[in-house]
Formats: sequence, C-alpha cells, structure tokens
Amino acid sequence: MRIVRIALLVAGAVVAPFVGFVLGAMAAAVLARSLTGDPATVDTAIPLVGIGGAAAAVIGWTRLLHLAHHRHLRRLRRSGPALEGRVVAARTSFAKNPRGPGHWTVRLKVAWTEPSNGRTHEASKAFRFSERNGEGARDFQRRHRAESAIGVLVLPGRRRGFLLDVPELPAWWDRR
Repeated sequence: MRIVRIALLVAGAVVAPFVGFVLGAMAAAVLARSLTGDPATVDTAIPLVGIGGAAAAVIGWTRLLHLAHHRHLRRLRRSGPALEGRVVAARTSFAKNPRGPGHWTVRLKVAWTEPSNGRTHEASKAFRFSERNGEGARDFQRRHRAESAIGVLVLPGRRRGFLLDVPELPAWWDRR
C-alpha cells in the first residue's frame, strides 16, 4: 500500500498541476486567438490562465481526496461497526514555514481491543490543518482529548491498517 500512497502523492503534487496548467494554457490559446487575434494577448493569456488551471487542478485534487475518504469511511461503516477505541494522547504542534504559511498538526494516539482475540492495539494518526485553520485544529483536539472515546475502523486484509471514524482526512503521510 505504500506504493499507492506514493503514487497519490506524485499525482497530486506533479501530475494534477501539470495537466491543469496544460489544459488552461491550451484553452487560453484557443480562446484568446479566436477572440482577439492579437499575438501579444495570446502570449500574455497562456501563462496566466495556465497558472489558474494549475491552481484549479490542485484544489480539485484535494476535493477528490476528501470525497474518496468519505466514501471509504461510509463503505467501512456499512461492512461492520466501528470498534470502540480510547484516545491515549492528543498532541498539537505548529510548524512555521519560512517561505509561506505554516501548519498545525494534531497527532492522536489511540488504543483499542480487538473483540475476536482480545489483543490490544495502539497506533497513532496525524491530522494536518492550515495556519489559518488553527481554531479548527484546537477544536479537533478538544473533541478528541485524552481518555475520550473514538471509533476505530480496522481495514480488512491490511496489516496495521486502520482509520479513525472522524470526518477529517488524515495527513497525507499517515493515510493507510
């Protein structure tokens, strides 16, 4: 499954913006040429609309990942009930980026007992929030503070694979 995560990362970071830029640039070339016929306008419109297309592709990719996450949660909920887990620890940290906005990371450490064999498992997931959404990160940690109950959806057929039954999407490096 690690190869799938790497493929999704490459698709989101490289392929989606490239395809968005190319499609935006082609649309700008066709439209600017047919509307104005001025080569200077076409040369100006191509990079500007291309950058807009790349931004739209990145936004669309993140929305698509959120949609896929919610569909996956819905499918797992239908296949069986969530196990009852306990939040062992909840930690919030802020990372400042010198070249742009920083981000908040909320890491939840969760423990649950498997009902079939009685084994106790403990694992953690990270959730990332933008710098502007600091209140969302603090609210997320308040809802899932230490010793609170949380639903755990174990992924069938995956060693150590699980999802927490929360609507927020885990950080890209913590998706299993």
